[in-house]
Amino acid sequence: MTYPFTTAVIKTVHKLRAPNGCPWDREQTHSTLKKHLIEETYEVCDAVDELSAAELKEPALNQALKDELGDLLLQVLLHSAIAEERGSFSFEDVCQNLNEKLIRRHPHVFGDVKVADSTEVLKNWDAIKKTERNHEPATTSILDSLPRSMPPLERTEKIISKVSKVGFQWDSMEGPLAKMEEELAELKEALDKKVPHDIENELGDVIFCSINLANVAKFSAEGALRACLKKFERRFRYVEQEIAREGKTLGKVPLSVLDQYWDKAKKQHESHS
Repeated sequence: MTYPFTTAVIKTVHKLRAPNGCPWDREQTHSTLKKHLIEETYEVCDAVDELSAAELKEPALNQALKDELGDLLLQVLLHSAIAEERGSFSFEDVCQNLNEKLIRRHPHVFGDVKVADSTEVLKNWDAIKKTERNHEPATTSILDSLPRSMPPLERTEKIISKVSKVGFQWDSMEGPLAKMEEELAELKEALDKKVPHDIENELGDVIFCSINLANVAKFSAEGALRACLKKFERRFRYVEQEIAREGKTLGKVPLSVLDQYWDKAKKQHESHS
């Protein structure tokens, strides 16, 4: 099967980067595109969440996901075009490298390796990945492969996952719960002493403990936080609407009254859940 549009979109991106192309596209570098790559990635995630909430059936949401995936692909194409202009690699090289990696890391599909489930697939993946890195410069830690530019929450989850695989993790909830209580007590002590540096450190420890607790409970901390934010936004929008409906102005309503609206929002949405 051939994909003529693949060639067409590559040509389009190169045209945008050409001397008579788009000034904005011509100005971009690997560094300037980083923020756009991150932004487009999150927009894809938002589109996936919206589509999942609609049980994958809403045509408009499918179109939105298609649009966002295209925007994300554009970032890959732009990075590849910049690299090709410098004589480093092309989009075709990126695709070839990916194809070889996928075949190499799926011997249970393209070879004669047998696996029982996805857990064994991941074990094989990590083992193959490790052998690949034997040809790379030596590392001093299992954490060396994690990009420092990853969002802190995601990077924390990755760190916890890696150290857990080598046994640095509790095997029940008692450990992380006790650690959370310990860190909360230390945070309270730091707040009482009003030392900014200590407060920041203890806040970081509490956040880390929360993420680790989610890991031990086999939940995604990011997924839980996304759900929490969605719930918070829904309730706060209700508060805004009620304040406006009663002719009041947000910002001039005391917290005690806002709390009353908030409690109504909780009851309102819990009754529909």
